[in-house]
This record gives sequence, structure tokens and C-alpha cells, in this order.
Amino acid sequence: MSAIDRLSAALQDIDSDSFASKEERLLAEGLLVKALAKVRSPWDITWDHNWVHPATQVAIKTLIDAGVFKKWAEQGSQPTSSKELARLTNTDPALIARLVRHLAAQHLLVETAEDTYLPTPWATTLGTDAALPSCYGSFYYDINNGIGREVPAFLKKTGYRNITDSKNGVIKDMLGPDASFFTYAVADPVRNRELSDAMECHSRWNLTAWPDLFPTDALLEDARPDRPLVVDIGGGKGHDLEKFRVRHPEVPQGSLVLQDLPAVLQDIEPPHEAIVKHPYDFFTPQPLRGARVYFMHNVLHDWSHEPAVKILRNVAAAMEKGYSKLLIHESMVDNVNPPSRVTTSDIIMLTCVSAAERTVKEWYELIESAGLKVVKIWKRPAAVEGVIEVELI
Repeated sequence: MSAIDRLSAALQDIDSDSFASKEERLLAEGLLVKALAKVRSPWDITWDHNWVHPATQVAIKTLIDAGVFKKWAEQGSQPTSSKELARLTNTDPALIARLVRHLAAQHLLVETAEDTYLPTPWATTLGTDAALPSCYGSFYYDINNGIGREVPAFLKKTGYRNITDSKNGVIKDMLGPDASFFTYAVADPVRNRELSDAMECHSRWNLTAWPDLFPTDALLEDARPDRPLVVDIGGGKGHDLEKFRVRHPEVPQGSLVLQDLPAVLQDIEPPHEAIVKHPYDFFTPQPLRGARVYFMHNVLHDWSHEPAVKILRNVAAAMEKGYSKLLIHESMVDNVNPPSRVTTSDIIMLTCVSAAERTVKEWYELIESAGLKVVKIWKRPAAVEGVIEVELI
């Protein structure tokens, strides 16, 4: 049997449902990516980076905006010709044929017959999920790509020094001394909404839900009804509070508090009456004192050491010793062979906010600098993220 026959046989029946857990599936993805890198020539890799990726983004974004994925899903996600997709969306059949043909060449659609395509689960989700299409809008063009293309020139100008000062980062170089990533994000309503959508997707699908990592039942045992149960600091759309509420549907009305900047919260409707909005800037004193849990998900990785210490000290000042906990849900950089999902996020942090993903050692150093102590890190062996349980010293 030839090498190609052996490879084809080994991969024939593998899909995303072939694995016992999300962590196992991610390990398999890593093995396949490693194998692909070994198979490709230097030119294959260069072609993929500089031709395939941009062309694919163009095709996806255009089809999203034209309503193709949405209309396709409404028709039942059946095998459909490009001509029919064009008819459903009142678009040019010749254009739609070129775009869907390219996605099929990337195995993002399945060509079942000449000019007839079956949507993959990814394509169907683009048509049924409200948030996922935003990952291909401002989040890509304005943030990851828009800011990222300025980074090499900025690093050259600064002598290739690591970016650690939020007062002297890429955004300020682009837009002026008063600019920050967060003011840039909220300045445009579409960008603000699509960033929130992208962060919701990141929370839902890229990270293990925090109630699956931390034993949340223990938080309810001695919770005081006259105080907030969970205060989600910088919680965006409230998706992490909703994960907790689904796990514990008995929590009382108003006991879960969603905190974020007023501009972030203004158009957000909490998904349940148990969740209430509370506009708050985490660089100011925390007004809700003595909560059972203060929770932060992917907040501190947006900030370098000194600002992060200030955020933590504001939380510490509101905590009650022996009762309050701080739970920090973040990625952690392994010392050897960290997964690409973490290294990717690390470069995005460098690009957008002059910050970084942290190693376990760096998390300990940061938390102890704020007068707090790590009780335990709750993390599955193959997971890229964990929940750091923190209390007052």
C-alpha cells in the first residue's frame, strides 16, 4: 500500500465527532497541522499565507453580506447549485459560482455534483448563529488585520523591543497619544458590536466553560442572599454569567451582575432576569463589596503588569476575607510546545493592547503583586486555559 493510500485510509472516517472530548479533538488537530507542515514545501506555505487566506476571507465576507449562508440555512442546508443560491439572494450567478467554488476548494463546502454544493457544519453555522459572522467583519478587517499590518513597521521603528507599555503601543502610533484599543473599538458602533460578537464566539467555542473547570456548586453553599453571587468584571455580553445560570437555574433574580463600560453595555440585553447590568470601569474602585465571587474572563491578558496589578487591587479592596473569591479564567502559556491557540492569542495581545498571555509562573507573580494569593489552578491536562482560584492573603 502506498503512502497516499495509507493516509487516505487513516483519515477516511475522522471528523469533529470522532473524539472523546474537546481536548482530545484539539490534540488531534495539532497532530494534523504538524503533519501538514511537514508535507508542504516552503512555497506551499507561502502560497497559503499570502494568496489562499486573503482570497478565502474575501469569499466568506462577500457571501455573508449577500445573505447566502442565511438563505441557504433557511432552505434546510440541502445540496444547492450556485445558480439557486444567487436566485435566493438576488445576486449575480457568475459571481456566486466563483465564490462558492473557492470555498469548496478549501473543503469549507462539499461539491456533491457539478456546481452543486452541500454546506459543512461551519457554513450552516454561519447561517444560523447570530454572532459567528461578525468574526469575518470588523474583527478581522479593522482589528486583527487592520492593526496587525502596522506592527512590523512599529517594531522596526522602536528597535525591535518587546511591547510592554500600553502608553506606547501600536494603536497610539496609528491614531495619536490619546487613543487606546478600547476607545478605538467602541468608537464605531459596528466595530463595537462585532467585537462583542467575536468575544462571545471565543468564549462559547474556543474555551472550556468555566463551570466545567471550577466546582461552582461550592459557591452556593454559604452564599449570602443580600449580596451579589457572581460579579462578572468586563463581562461583555454576559455569556459567562449565562453559563453559570444554566448550570444553576435556581439562582435568584438579580444575583448575577454583569459589569463593563457603559458603551459596551448600552445595547446589551441580559439573557435572563437573574443577570443585571452594572456599568463599571475596572480602573476605579469596585463599588460592589463583599460579593461571593468576582469573575474575570480574558480581562487581565489585555493589560501589561502594572495596569493588571491596579485592576486586581481594586477587586481585592472589595473582597471580604474568608468569604469572597476571585476567579480568573485565562489561557496559560506552557513552558514547552505551547499550542498555537495560545501563541496566536499572545501575538494578538502584543498587536492590539501591548500585553501578553502569561505562563503559570507569571500568573503567580502578578496575583501576588496585588496582595492576593493563588489557592489552586483548575485546569484539564490538554486544555489551553484554566480557572485560577484567588483569595485575600
